[in-house]
Amino acid sequence: MAESILFTLAANIATKLGSFPLHELGLLWTGFHEELDKLKDTLSAIQAVLLDAEEKQYKSYAVKEWVSRLKDAFYDIDDLMDEFSYESIKRQVMIKHRTNNKQVRIFFSESNQIAFRLKMGYKIKRVREKLDIVAIDKAQFNLSEYTREIRNDETTKRPETSSFILEGEVIGRDDDKKGIVHFLLDTNVAQENVAVVAIIGMGGLGKTALAQSIYGDMKENKHFELTMWVCISEEFDVKIIVEKIIESLTKKRPEPNLQLDTLQNMLREKIDGKRYLLVMDDVWNVNREKWINLKAFLTGGAKGSRILITTRTHQVAHTSETVLFHHLSELNKNSSWELFRKMAFSNESEVLENSKLVIIGKEIVANLKGSPLALRVIGSYLYSKKTEKDWLSFKDNELGTIMQQENEIQSILKISFNQLSSGLKQCFTYCALFPKDYEIQKDDLIKQWMAQGFIQPQNKKTMEDVGDDYFKELLGRSFFQDIKKNKWGEIKEFKIHDFMHDLACSVVENVCVLTNDDTKTIDKRTRHVSISTFISKTRWKVITESLKEAKNLRTLNYACDKIDLSNHLQLRTLNVDFLYHVPKCIGKMKHLRYVNLSNTWIDFLPKFITKLYNLETLILRNCQRLMGLPSDIKNLINLRHLDIMHCNSNCWSSMPMGLGSMTSLQTMNLFVLGAKWGGELSELNGLNSLRGSLRIKQLQFCITPNLENAKYLEEKSGIQKLELHWDSSYGIGRNTFNDEDEKVLECLKPHPNLQKIRIEGYKGVKLCNWFSFGSIGSLVTIKLCECEKLKHLPQFDQFPFLKHLHLEDLPNIEFIDDNNYVSSSLTTFFPSLEKLSIIQLPKLKEWWKGEFIDQTTPFPTTLHHLSRLKINHCPQLGSIPQHGPLRSLDVSGVSLQLFELVMEMATTNIIVGQDSSSSTTRSLSSLSIWDMDFEFLQLHDLFSNMTHLKSLVIGNCKNIKMSSSRDGVIWKELGSLRRLDLCSIPELECLPKGLQYVTTLECLKLYDCRNLVSIEGIEHLTSLSLLEIEYCPNLISYPQEMGQLTSLSRLRINGCPNLPSLPEGLRHVTFMYYEDLPTPR
Repeated sequence: MAESILFTLAANIATKLGSFPLHELGLLWTGFHEELDKLKDTLSAIQAVLLDAEEKQYKSYAVKEWVSRLKDAFYDIDDLMDEFSYESIKRQVMIKHRTNNKQVRIFFSESNQIAFRLKMGYKIKRVREKLDIVAIDKAQFNLSEYTREIRNDETTKRPETSSFILEGEVIGRDDDKKGIVHFLLDTNVAQENVAVVAIIGMGGLGKTALAQSIYGDMKENKHFELTMWVCISEEFDVKIIVEKIIESLTKKRPEPNLQLDTLQNMLREKIDGKRYLLVMDDVWNVNREKWINLKAFLTGGAKGSRILITTRTHQVAHTSETVLFHHLSELNKNSSWELFRKMAFSNESEVLENSKLVIIGKEIVANLKGSPLALRVIGSYLYSKKTEKDWLSFKDNELGTIMQQENEIQSILKISFNQLSSGLKQCFTYCALFPKDYEIQKDDLIKQWMAQGFIQPQNKKTMEDVGDDYFKELLGRSFFQDIKKNKWGEIKEFKIHDFMHDLACSVVENVCVLTNDDTKTIDKRTRHVSISTFISKTRWKVITESLKEAKNLRTLNYACDKIDLSNHLQLRTLNVDFLYHVPKCIGKMKHLRYVNLSNTWIDFLPKFITKLYNLETLILRNCQRLMGLPSDIKNLINLRHLDIMHCNSNCWSSMPMGLGSMTSLQTMNLFVLGAKWGGELSELNGLNSLRGSLRIKQLQFCITPNLENAKYLEEKSGIQKLELHWDSSYGIGRNTFNDEDEKVLECLKPHPNLQKIRIEGYKGVKLCNWFSFGSIGSLVTIKLCECEKLKHLPQFDQFPFLKHLHLEDLPNIEFIDDNNYVSSSLTTFFPSLEKLSIIQLPKLKEWWKGEFIDQTTPFPTTLHHLSRLKINHCPQLGSIPQHGPLRSLDVSGVSLQLFELVMEMATTNIIVGQDSSSSTTRSLSSLSIWDMDFEFLQLHDLFSNMTHLKSLVIGNCKNIKMSSSRDGVIWKELGSLRRLDLCSIPELECLPKGLQYVTTLECLKLYDCRNLVSIEGIEHLTSLSLLEIEYCPNLISYPQEMGQLTSLSRLRINGCPNLPSLPEGLRHVTFMYYEDLPTPR
């Protein structure tokens, strides 16, 4: 029998009643005890028939209504138990801190305690009587009694990996993929710069999975300069879509309330002149006018730009002006079995060992009609059924029933849902609060699950880790999909398939309401509401009125100041938008566990926030005006997550005292030391559960006499990223002696698990002994910035996992490695380094102090994996270790010797010390050169081996000859160039004649070239889509043939007062900006 959510809820309430803190709350008097016993007896009698009642409610409206009334009663009891819990915590806090003795005396006075007992006695009697009335009615339904043991570890039955299908693998779609990719890459198949491709097929066929696979390949092969992915779903709002595209490009949401005109300018600034791929997933729009309005903002892409849409209907594809229609059919017999096999079995050997299951499985697959979603779900479901009896039972019973249903997919999903534990059912159906195709933040969702009480403790695991297990279980059973991971391989975001979303909505009915869903109404039994940002005024009026009836909400997402929150004091979860102050009524929400005030305009958190004693999560991300935290925040003894990422910490004077007593904290990503008051570093001693990132600011105020033998961070194994910041510009109170900063750094030794570290503003001469492989050997990123007195660096090459080394503004560093010899072998010298940045090290001479080799002698060590190198303003640096070909090189303000050495290595395909069989195939695609003197350099020598270069920037370089007798040879070498920036080049009088051969060029920028008088030859750049000319005062003409540049879509001319009006032929340009220029007729 499927596990009942209500049965589990009753069991959890019974557990709470059994552990009721009577003595602690002074409720040992007889009357209260009797009421409590009566409540327990009634609950026990009802609990026995709950499993049968939940089964029968789908066939009987009367039973369903009775179950709903019972659920209401259970929620009331749970609210009351939570109120008692709140009072118990409140007493603990008042006794522990006693900040106001008068207030404590009043609270614990005899009169106050009597009043409290009477109030609580009345409340428990009221909920008991309500439950009694419901219990009396159960007799009319002839419900059978069933019992089962509630297990809290059910998710551990299933391994973390539910199949042996590879992440991102798309089975049976190789031919489909090849056909679509061929069209995307062929720039000659469409006349327009931007062409639309549509993948068409019914739901569940894997359109999104195929599009994702193609998208991943396109990002990898770099054919497109820009790749963007947006989910559209039913609502085709042009403004929302533009915002999503910008977010996909910038990885940051645009500011709220921007006008569409502002947004489209932002979008065009990013995409015009660039070859891009835009994937629009799950499109339903058949309004041609809306499509035309959107496409007008997208036409500025370079030739070969593509828009790939997925849709269920041919009509949508026609509306979207599709050039290529690709119809997706069901999987064939072999592909269907391959997908099912990989979902239902752990590995190939298990398939071979279970021949009888294979026979049954193939019969099941034959009935699933090639639907990838059905194959995944049923395969995942049968994964946990290991016997022939179980598989036969499914084939002969459940599968037969499914085949008779009109909606076969929904029936399949419902079977899988029914087999979930009650906790997993609650967690999954809660996701009905999110719109379709919404990218759900996994960690944030788990915190909300915790706030609702869906997660039950297991052994010694933290609630967060149990929640992560729940998530992995649902992912393994294909309830979740489309995961996104961070660089550490941790899942951060995911989505729910449309069919799964429909299932969740059908199960919860009006208990969970997403306001943009017109099919649902908010009523008195609604418990969870998410308010859509974009809804009509009529719909908004209906919502605000209906919210007045929903007085028992437990979740309210995206509330704004137009909603009266005082009507919703039972909330566990509250997300708010667009607030300038925190409403006072929030201080009365005793049940709150989760509050998200991110992106609001609040200056201070009011004191009443510190009375939310049940609060577990407080999120204040990107609150730019926030000045700090309230002094009594230590009262929140249950707080586990204090997220203050991206707040303007420069406005914070200090952290409040007492944070060290908040031992449940796992997230606290900012800690600010104060000049005269506030919490000291010692507050960190008790916070050993901290995870994720931690930034400690204003370390110049650390008091050094108390630091001896201090270990503030060493036991914090969960911290992955650490930033240590001294304000080097702060004069008053700054440490006088260099060794004070060294003492402070010494006591901040992190745990060996640390992966990222940044040290900024440090004034010590050397770093501590713990900054070594032996102490923090797991480092992946090291950044040292603005350390003005630092003279000695650690031996970076000994960190085996180091991928990114960033050294910036270290004015006293002469050598990267102080050793007089090369200590590393070929296999241990920076074995993982991929990105190296050396910026503003004016005294840096060599890599090794005892440099014994000259420019012509091969280095005995090699940076085998280096792909991105940046060396800026290191005038004395003579050489760096050998490296192979790069993908990106940014060099400025260095010696000619180093410049030539780096350029040669960046474009040489064979690395010294490596055999040819393992040599890399990387090719330089991005080159930026600034502040160099080209007196002894020749361009044809420089570009002789750059056939794959896509972006070239040359700025503020003296004596550079852009034209020569070998002009054609030089520019023909750059057969892949798409972007060219020429900035502050006084010798540039006209465009190089050979530039006409670079027909791949899509973006040309000419900036501050004071002697430029002509751009003759530009008319040959047939792929050019973006042209910018700024501050070229002597430019007096441009060729009339510019009108032949049919690909040109974006033109910007500024600071060129001697240019005449624009040619008539440029009327097709979609965006123009010009100053000091006559307006075209």
